[in-house]
Amino acid sequence: MPFALTISMPTRYLAMLTCSVACLAVNPWTHAANLVDIYELALVNDPTLQAAQANFNVSQEIKAKAISQLLPQISASASYSEANEDSHSESYFGNFDISNFPGGNRESQTRTESDTNSYTVTLTQDLFNLSAYFSFKQSHALSKQGELQLAIDQQALIIRTANAYFDVLRGQDNLTSSLAEEKAIKQQLEQTQQRYDVGLIAITDVHESRAAFDLAVANRLTEEVGLGIAYEDLTALTGQAHTNLANLSANFITNRPTPDTAEEWVAFAAKNNLAIKLAAQVAEASNQNAKAKKAAIAPSIKATLRYKDSQQDADNKNLLTLSKQQSYSNRDGTTAEITLDVPIWAGGFKQAERREAGFQRVRDQANLVAAKRSAFRDARSSFLTTVADTARVNARRLAITSAESALDATEAGYDAGTRNIVDLLNAQRDLFRAQRDYANTRYDFIINSLGLKRAAGILAPDDIYELNNWLVEPEISLQLNQSSPVQD
Repeated sequence: MPFALTISMPTRYLAMLTCSVACLAVNPWTHAANLVDIYELALVNDPTLQAAQANFNVSQEIKAKAISQLLPQISASASYSEANEDSHSESYFGNFDISNFPGGNRESQTRTESDTNSYTVTLTQDLFNLSAYFSFKQSHALSKQGELQLAIDQQALIIRTANAYFDVLRGQDNLTSSLAEEKAIKQQLEQTQQRYDVGLIAITDVHESRAAFDLAVANRLTEEVGLGIAYEDLTALTGQAHTNLANLSANFITNRPTPDTAEEWVAFAAKNNLAIKLAAQVAEASNQNAKAKKAAIAPSIKATLRYKDSQQDADNKNLLTLSKQQSYSNRDGTTAEITLDVPIWAGGFKQAERREAGFQRVRDQANLVAAKRSAFRDARSSFLTTVADTARVNARRLAITSAESALDATEAGYDAGTRNIVDLLNAQRDLFRAQRDYANTRYDFIINSLGLKRAAGILAPDDIYELNNWLVEPEISLQLNQSSPVQD
């Protein structure tokens, strides 16, 4: 989105800072990192993006797993066994009344030793399996979800990088303004004290100035904390400490979004918004899953082709006669079979899964509708906010000029005795507030412009590089004392 409105940065009361503040450092010779530097560091070091990349890799294996269920399954097995067996038996024959007819008996003792080895190769192929087919269709949607989620996370990194970077610049500008305000009020306090000492004004003016100075000190301390937190957020993003960043150019220009109507941005969102596309794939995956669970109770047909080869060596020894018999056998063959599997009843488990999948499909269809409405709302609200930001930047710039004129008039009136110290302090405060609001509105415009592009689904790394063209080396480096780089 182009920027076309030229903005000139007011310079009054933006005093150059010195090392008198212990927590600040001025180092104009240190190379300032720019937005592209931070973004490229974040691409490598941001753990959130690393996790997103790993999650994408996981999602790509879902399709391979689903395809495998439709392809032939080949397995092989081999076995080897040794057996040693001793047997002893006795048998009687003749009249069972031994006293009348002794008859006879027969006794045998044998030992058998055998070695058996075999191997089997089995080929299995589903000929008809609706559940596996719909699971395969579901895997396409799940894989696409992984791609879209990675793209969403990449867009989120752009937004997080811009937020972290410009929050530091925002904190620097706010701290600069707070320091200038504190300095100006301190000078005013000293002048008021001198006037009181010579009896020109009442003590109440001194108290008013003192209260304004104490408030300025408190505000400055708050801005120092805010800047420190902004630096820490930047460090958490890149894994490195940063103490010097390029500033936003005073000539940074803004313009209304192009196209210039909310509905055109909504049309972009309907076609390109990644959250809508992701919700659509989630709904499609649920739809295919519901079909797979419904088909789980359908008959399936499977073909199997099996080849088996086995060999056995055996030694049989009669322990009574010491006779020995050896045998060898070799068996091999192929078996082909077709199996029809008809699930009849599994305790209601498959029926429960089918109902569960149906409810999930209804849920994800509703989430798709919600995603569309949310994206359209975000597109409209982001467009309106960005348009308002464009006007606010102009208004804030003019407000600084007006506040400067008001302060000049109030100072003249105070010197002439027609305005009191409270009027003067309020005029100074209004000027510094206008400066802070102007700086913050410029950063708000940038962040909201990126948010509009994300809502429309067209946010890309090129937007970072385009913004980077508006960054310049700072005249001075305003930074908090930083510790050494973060150790993971």
